[in-house]
Amino acid sequence: MLNISDLSSEFEDRRSAILDYERETSGELEEYKKALPNLDRADASLNSALPQYSGAKIFEPGETIRRFLPAAAWNDRQDAMEWVDSVLAGVAVGSADGSQIYPDKNYGLPIAVVQIGSVRNRHTEESEYAQSTSATLITPDEFADAEVYAFSKAFVDARRFALECDALIDLMHTTGTDTDTDRDTDMDDDRIYLLLDGTLVPSHINALRANVKEIYLDAMRRLLDASNETGNPVIGYVDVSVQRDVVTMMRHIYGLPETKRLFDPVLFAGRLNWGDRTKAFVCNRDDRRGADSPSVLDMYAEHRDSIAFFYMQMGDLPSRIEFPVWCADDTDEIDRIADIIRAETIIRGSYPDILMVAHRNAVITTGEHSLFYRMLNRFCTEHGIAAYTGAKQVHKELDKGMSRESGSTGAHRNR
Repeated sequence: MLNISDLSSEFEDRRSAILDYERETSGELEEYKKALPNLDRADASLNSALPQYSGAKIFEPGETIRRFLPAAAWNDRQDAMEWVDSVLAGVAVGSADGSQIYPDKNYGLPIAVVQIGSVRNRHTEESEYAQSTSATLITPDEFADAEVYAFSKAFVDARRFALECDALIDLMHTTGTDTDTDRDTDMDDDRIYLLLDGTLVPSHINALRANVKEIYLDAMRRLLDASNETGNPVIGYVDVSVQRDVVTMMRHIYGLPETKRLFDPVLFAGRLNWGDRTKAFVCNRDDRRGADSPSVLDMYAEHRDSIAFFYMQMGDLPSRIEFPVWCADDTDEIDRIADIIRAETIIRGSYPDILMVAHRNAVITTGEHSLFYRMLNRFCTEHGIAAYTGAKQVHKELDKGMSRESGSTGAHRNR
C-alpha cells in the first residue's frame, strides 16, 4: 500500500527543489521563445553552417507556425466529420501494434509471447477493411542464440518492435494486390499511409547491448527500405515527445544557452491551436553514448539524413509526426500527411483511430496472461517437461483466489 503520509511530507520537504526547477526552466523557455520568430526566415541554406550533430536541420522553408484554417469554419462535430470524409475518402491507411507476455522466472521456462495486431482501411464505399492478429512464441533457444539473459525483457521488446515493422512491410506489399478489376491501378490509388505508434529514431536503443540494438536497427532499416522501394509513407506518431532537436538547432543558430530542461513540445506549446503544425525539420540528433560512439542515425546507413518531422497540436502538448523525406518533398505532401493525422484524430477524439484499432487488436489482457501460463503448464505436463512454480507465485495465485472468493461472498451478502 502506498504510504500517502510519507509522500505528503516528501513533497513538502522537497518543495524548493521542484520550484527551483520550474523557475529555471521558465527562464530558459522565455529566452528560446523570443528567438522563435527568427525561424520564419530560416531555410536550408543555413544547414551547411550547422555542426555534425545539430539536433535538427531545416527541411521546409517559410513560416514556423502553419495554421490549420478549415477548423475555423466548423460549427459542430458534423462539420468536422464532413471534412474527415473529404480527406480520407479513397485513401488507404494502415497500422500495426504489438503486445507481449514477458518470460516469468516464477514459471521456470524462458518462454515469451509477442502478439501483433494490424489493420488496413481503404476508406472506400466497398468498405475495403482488413485486420488481423498473430501470436508468436519466443523459445529458450532464441534467448540463448541471442546471448541475452534467459528472462530478458529488452530482448522481447526488440523482437516485438521487429515484428511490428514486419507487419507494416507486409501491408506495404499487399496494398496493391486486390483482384478488383475495376480498381484504378494508378500508383497514388495504391499508396498506403502507414502509422507506427512511436518514433522512427528510437534513441533509447543506444543504451542497449549491441546484439539487442541490432534487432531494432535491422528492423528500422528494412522498414525504411520498403517505404522507399514501394513509395508508401511510414509515419511515426509520438504522442508525448521528450526530444529537444529543434531546441538544440536553435542553440547553434542563434547562440542561445545550452539547456537540458527544455523539450521541443514545450517550446511550441501556447503558439499552436488544435490542428496547427510547425514547419518540417530533418532530424540530426546527438544521442551518442560518448564522443567516439555513433548516434542511432549514424547506423541508418543511406537513411542517415532521411527522417523529417514536425510538431502538431492534437492534445495538451504538440505531438511529433515523423516521416522519411522521400514521402513528402514539398509543402503540399507534408500537409497531406498532416491532414491524414488530423482526420484520424478527429474520429477518435484525441488520438489517431487507426493506431487505437491496431492496439485493440494486439492487446493481451490480464486474464489471457493467466490463460497462457495454464497452457504452458499443460504443455509441460503432457510432454514430461520439468517445470516449477515459485513459492511467491503460488501465494499470488492463492491471494487472487481468496480475493475472488471474498468478492463473490460479498456480492452474495449484498443481494
